[in-house]
Amino acid sequence: MNTKELAAVLEGMDVVDLTLTMEEGMPVWPTHQHFYHNIVESTEMGDPATHYAVTMGEHCGTHLDAPRHFITGATPVDEVPLKQFFGHAVKIEATQVGALGLFHKDDIIAWEKDHVEIQEGDVVLLHFGWDKRYALKPDYDEFLSDWPGLAEDGAQYLAEKKVKIVGCDALALDVFGGTDPTHKTLLPKGILIIENLYNLGTLPDEVLFATLPLKIKDGSGSPIRAVAFVEKK
Repeated sequence: MNTKELAAVLEGMDVVDLTLTMEEGMPVWPTHQHFYHNIVESTEMGDPATHYAVTMGEHCGTHLDAPRHFITGATPVDEVPLKQFFGHAVKIEATQVGALGLFHKDDIIAWEKDHVEIQEGDVVLLHFGWDKRYALKPDYDEFLSDWPGLAEDGAQYLAEKKVKIVGCDALALDVFGGTDPTHKTLLPKGILIIENLYNLGTLPDEVLFATLPLKIKDGSGSPIRAVAFVEKK
């Protein structure tokens, strides 16, 4: 397939935005930098152009965790191969686990039997339904506590499958209050983690997923714009 044919295929598909809007008052991990968007120049104030100063953490909003996030000396976000940021993705329904619930290896296997088998190089997107709780300050406490997560045995199973990314729509892939076994299982193997995804509930079982992080020198991660290409009905 040449580039014109590929462009035509993509033009013929629907594109679903899986990204939270970056705005002041958005929830972040309690120890992380909040997002600020401050006017520097404005045409409305007589300046020749408009632009803002942006202050934020690497893990603000919909974002990607690079291996360096938890592993000393591991790959930073600017050195992750570009081809790892896109590919065939499966969306797994995990809303049944509920608050503080864990999605286990057996749950993934059961989903595969009813839907499609996860292949090496796939992107796996877990739909916990937690994005429905998303809100801005002062109403974000429900989003910032008691979220579910991927169990350690589930993370190990996906690592053995050699997937390239595991993402979810909660603040973290590990369950609230946990000891981060999922991060410590996936990141050392070079498997990226994406958190705070949005709109996963609108996706079919299989999509084409794509995202790009900022190229931050020695970065532990980066905010991203994540999208899914979906066949038109």
